[in-house]
Amino acid sequence: MKMSRLFITLTMIFATSAYSVSQVAKDKRFDPLQQIQKAFPDTIEIRGHGKVLEFCPDGTCDGFVTSGNVPMPTLKDFAYLYVYFLSDNITLDDWKGTAGAKETADRVLGQSQYLACKNLDSREAARCVLRDLSRNGRIRLIFVRYDEGERHAVRENLQEKLANSAGPSG
Repeated sequence: MKMSRLFITLTMIFATSAYSVSQVAKDKRFDPLQQIQKAFPDTIEIRGHGKVLEFCPDGTCDGFVTSGNVPMPTLKDFAYLYVYFLSDNITLDDWKGTAGAKETADRVLGQSQYLACKNLDSREAARCVLRDLSRNGRIRLIFVRYDEGERHAVRENLQEKLANSAGPSG
């Protein structure tokens, strides 16, 4: 009798622990940049104590600079939406056509904090999110290239890019 109670108690402890571990895994923050890293390993760099994120697939980079009041998960969402919908880097063309890239974009756009931008056209929803997150200079766009080991960064006009971009839509 004592052995069966012990068995039941241990079974309940293990079941509860397994449930807790799975909940923690589900609650862990979704990172859309993992989708980019699968296709383009070692191309994302976070600099400046988390205030600069650069995506460099070919020696040139799309860079995203925050004033510091933007949480890293939000900066990552911004970077993903920009890279997927607006980047004109031809290295990305095949990747943008993959199901995984589109599903990740849809998942970012479907997050509760972006519901005010919901739109049947995913590109328009992304533009809305990017516009909102960049308002008042919270996130700025830079173009970065590395020449002979030296970093050269130039600020880009994000509002112009938002107005003139062509790329995948949903």
